[in-house]
Amino acid sequence: MSFGGFIAGMILMGLGFLAVYRTDWFESNLGDVGAVFGVNDKPWASWKLFGIALMFLGFLVAFGLFSLFFGLTLGRIFNFGQ
Repeated sequence: MSFGGFIAGMILMGLGFLAVYRTDWFESNLGDVGAVFGVNDKPWASWKLFGIALMFLGFLVAFGLFSLFFGLTLGRIFNFGQ
């Protein structure tokens, strides 16, 4: 774990929090993130899910758990990182 990784993870968590907290601002200024994935039902829900995913990835990066997490989850499925 490095200091730069910690700062990058904190920035990701902050952006994720803002995407959840200020969903209307993100939706009005950046559009619907769900349209990228083909989901057009509820744009506010797709921004909230995107923010939660961003916070989770930021946590993994900040505390040096990114490679461990994906090695244990996807690595077992695709036989890498073991």
